[in-house]
Amino acid sequence: MSTTTPGTPGTPGTPTTELPRLGLRRLTLRNLAAYKRRIAGLMVAVLLGTAFLSGALILSDTLKSSITGLIRDNGAGTDVVVRNATDVTDQPGTNRAGIPANVADAVRGVPGVAAAEPVVVGYGQLVGKDGDMLTGNGPRLAGNWVGDPALNPYKLANGHAPRTADEVVVDRASAKQGHLKVGDRITVLTPAPVPVTVVGIATFGDADAFGGSSYTAFSLDGARAHIARDPGQVTSVSVRLNGQPDKAAQESAAAAIQRVLPPGVQALPGSEATQEQVDAVSDGFLTIFRTFLSAFAAIALVVAAFSINHTFSVVTAQRMREAALLRALGASRRQIRAQALAEALVIGVTASLLGLAAGAGLAVGLKELFSAFGFAFPISGMTFRGQVAAIVLPVGIVVTLVSALVPAIRGSRVAPIAALRSTAAEDAGIPRRRTVGGTILLAAGIAVAATGSAALLFGIGALLCLAGVLMVAPVVVRFLGGLLTAPFARMGAGPMLARANVLRSPRRTAGAATAMVVGIAVVTVVAIFAASLKQGAEGETRDTVTGDFVVATSTAGWASSGHSPELTRKIARLPGVDAVVGMQRGNALVDGSSKQIMAADTGRLDRVLDLGLDAGTATGLGPDKIAVADSVASDHGWRVGTAVPVVYPDGTRASLTLAGIYTRTTVTGDYLIDRQAWAPHSVADVDAMAVVGLVDGASVKQVKTEITKTAAAYGNPPVRDRDAYIDASLAMVDQFVTVVYVLLALALLIALGGIANTLALAAHERRRELGLLRAIGAERGQVRASLRWESAFVAVLGALTGLALGAFLAWAAVGVLAGDQPVPYRVPAGQLAILLAAGALGGLLAGTRPAARAAKQDILGAVSAP
Repeated sequence: MSTTTPGTPGTPGTPTTELPRLGLRRLTLRNLAAYKRRIAGLMVAVLLGTAFLSGALILSDTLKSSITGLIRDNGAGTDVVVRNATDVTDQPGTNRAGIPANVADAVRGVPGVAAAEPVVVGYGQLVGKDGDMLTGNGPRLAGNWVGDPALNPYKLANGHAPRTADEVVVDRASAKQGHLKVGDRITVLTPAPVPVTVVGIATFGDADAFGGSSYTAFSLDGARAHIARDPGQVTSVSVRLNGQPDKAAQESAAAAIQRVLPPGVQALPGSEATQEQVDAVSDGFLTIFRTFLSAFAAIALVVAAFSINHTFSVVTAQRMREAALLRALGASRRQIRAQALAEALVIGVTASLLGLAAGAGLAVGLKELFSAFGFAFPISGMTFRGQVAAIVLPVGIVVTLVSALVPAIRGSRVAPIAALRSTAAEDAGIPRRRTVGGTILLAAGIAVAATGSAALLFGIGALLCLAGVLMVAPVVVRFLGGLLTAPFARMGAGPMLARANVLRSPRRTAGAATAMVVGIAVVTVVAIFAASLKQGAEGETRDTVTGDFVVATSTAGWASSGHSPELTRKIARLPGVDAVVGMQRGNALVDGSSKQIMAADTGRLDRVLDLGLDAGTATGLGPDKIAVADSVASDHGWRVGTAVPVVYPDGTRASLTLAGIYTRTTVTGDYLIDRQAWAPHSVADVDAMAVVGLVDGASVKQVKTEITKTAAAYGNPPVRDRDAYIDASLAMVDQFVTVVYVLLALALLIALGGIANTLALAAHERRRELGLLRAIGAERGQVRASLRWESAFVAVLGALTGLALGAFLAWAAVGVLAGDQPVPYRVPAGQLAILLAAGALGGLLAGTRPAARAAKQDILGAVSAP
């Protein structure tokens, strides 16, 4: 096939004849077979990135399938749900206010209704035989045992249903944890302590429990007496219709039931109520979780892309003579590009398929990782959807092809005349245009990131900074690398040779370190940002809590518990106690939007808390006032005296006068009202925490002992001094950061793999040089040492550059993402030093295998190599 292709510079349009396609295909396969180790290194980078993405998607899908399955099982058999019509929050698992208990009688009289069972659901913390709370990874629930089997998702495994007010059925998971059996006498906090006898053990279908939650079932009379805020109310009514009603029949029945209901009570088809809960979970937690994992998968893929790009660039430079010979034989530029991209396609497809398969195992590993840090998920098995393959395979293939595109284009531009001369594999010079362009990009990025006040501007600035750093990296290698490696050159032949190799081609060294720069920069941003926020929260909490002790909720995984306000009142009567402020969390509609509020005994608030008042007061709010954070007041244009509309969970509307504006929100949140305003309308009367202040001169040790003794009857909630409470409140931040570090470790492994791949290619390129060193007396150990030192130098240079870039971006992020609250900038020097040491050690390990292979090569064969 004849065509016209560009020739050498100065001779455009040189007529050539394209090589047969079959020959180029054979060449592609030959190259893939000839460079198996290099191909393996590239495939590992793609495989790890796609495996992470696959694992994240599989775990997300599995979690969604499991949770939605639990929700649907919980609602199975319920054709219509009758409940309070007021919805103040879309948070899953949140109960609405109660409805009159006699509604069930009215519903039973509607034609087509086969059964209408009152349901009471509320707070119920089991206390084991040892007096401690039984913890878990879900809500602590209690309610009434529903007699109709079709409307009760729980099934008795042992014993019988509760018959009196002090008998209960517990879920089998809690029974196993607390070593409970039928006949045991225990306590249930509702939140007041209720002594009960276990008369039955139940399963949720075939499972031991509903996810990680616990469930304690009283009789209906017991539930109304101990759990319902008002014994004359129930949480809802579950309705079963005659026959096997479809969705249309459920909707028709709901409409008929609605006509007999009092104002403020709602009848909803069961299928719609179930879907509502599914959507709340999917749109909330599951979306956040999927985005969280996908972000780390994207980081891993970006690092892999840089590693792949650099490896292909080195390979293209080394095969420049081969490409020139192909051009001289008639290959067109298009064919050279196609041949290089064909190799990338094979690598991308194969590695993506392997990564897709490996994702299932990684999903299990991610599940166990979260479980190890107290975030156990209610799942068993793994769910694999075809959509995962439809996402993972194209992403992996496209990332590989895009990474190989620029080197492929560069290789296709080689002139045929280049085949007649021996050229270096890569030009050691640094183009001035690259340096100038990189400097401009870096300066622009610094300016945008440092002065931008929005997250979008920060993101643009971060990308510009990264692009600028990568472009000027060769200059950094030449000057900074020379300074940093100079002291090691006196340590022997190995470090000296390594230093010379690092500085010989600064562009290649910078390219090898690129993936490390990106990975370390991300880790540094996370470390500094987390440390800064933690220090800010610690300082604000310390300034806010002026009391001596805090009886706080104990947190275990996803679940949190509280204590009875009765305990708060008993603590207030202890000798040596000056004031106690009990605090409850809840949800309400404030100015039309769902908000979390804190209700407290504000009459004594200023004796144990300092909210940093900006205007007005937060003490003695009473039933008709509210205090808010300064950021809220600023956003709404509120000031002291403004009327703030509020809708409580039971549907009651109120207009509260803004009495105070405060700046410290770590304890109270953004909205604070008095318990007098909240108590008549709340769903559950549970204190999340109580802050205790002592009288002057009281014995701290003695008072704490008395508080602890008093709390023993309430499940032993933790009693901490101020410092211990601050440490406990920040423990979750440390756990989260540790999880992030573990997830980012994969990106660093990919970066180290890229360094190892580059070093192996460099050793192959310099095999004649290494052979000559051996011929003049260099020992194998010295050759190995030089390559290991070179790998360590590259890793450290990349790590240092990443640390510097990450430190700046973290500083900018703290200013942008912290919002209106001032946050101190803190550099965790110890963590970053460990990170740098880990990078150096990783570099040494990454260079071990290439160095060993290079040292073992035959001297005569290496010397005679071209």
